[in-house]
Amino acid sequence: MGHSLPPPRLTMWAWGRLAQYLLLPFFGGLLLLDIIFYLIFRYGFDSCYGVLCLLE
Repeated sequence: MGHSLPPPRLTMWAWGRLAQYLLLPFFGGLLLLDIIFYLIFRYGFDSCYGVLCLLE
């Protein structure tokens, strides 16, 4: 017959910090890796890479 509190949950600030410190560096690393592969294939092998093959 007492009071029951709702379980703790993440606030919007916590989701923002999660995105800032985990998701953005992860996707930034993937973007950097994609740029490196693009440059290697474009200037190293003189061929297209990924979706660019369809556009050229």
